[in-house]
Amino acid sequence: MDVTELIKTFVILVAVIDPIGNIPVYILLTAQKTDAEHKSIALKTSCTAVLLLAASFLLGKHIIGFFGIEMSAFKLIGGIFLLYISFTMLSNTKSSYLFSEENEDISLVPLTFPLFIGPAAISIVIIQSDEISNWTGKIISLSEFALIGVLIWLTLRLSKLILNNLSKTGTKFIHQIMGLLLGSLAIGMIAEELKILLPGLS
Repeated sequence: MDVTELIKTFVILVAVIDPIGNIPVYILLTAQKTDAEHKSIALKTSCTAVLLLAASFLLGKHIIGFFGIEMSAFKLIGGIFLLYISFTMLSNTKSSYLFSEENEDISLVPLTFPLFIGPAAISIVIIQSDEISNWTGKIISLSEFALIGVLIWLTLRLSKLILNNLSKTGTKFIHQIMGLLLGSLAIGMIAEELKILLPGLS
């Protein structure tokens, strides 16, 4: 995997995780928390997100292989799922109402999973792991996950400031731009895998 592909994967991950677009949900879930609790939740969520991404990257491909799933088929389904996520982002129907507020420690569930690191993000890093064979690329990918963790932490810590400056309209706009970008990348992924699975299409 070259530098361009690594950058593209990073952009896709950021679009799927959508830290800014998830700010309203985070604020809703933490409305009754103290400042100290906010700091703790932000740190735990970002660290757990990095660990979940790294575990999926290092182990996911082997789990898929254990069940005998073809990687091309997994990539195709992953692309279709990303396209679905992009539609929910563009139509603003992301099901934030499914996230329960009853959990005492919301940093793990629902913040880390499924709000930030959901099935789509996990699918992306598993696909990425299959395309990287050398340790240099793997270390770069793991570094990208750490960068994403920092991005999540900064977003959560500055969530109220960001929301106040962007307003709900601005947040929604960024959310939908991310959806548009993700949809375009997902269609490209689907087209590439269809050529592999159905050579007659190329």
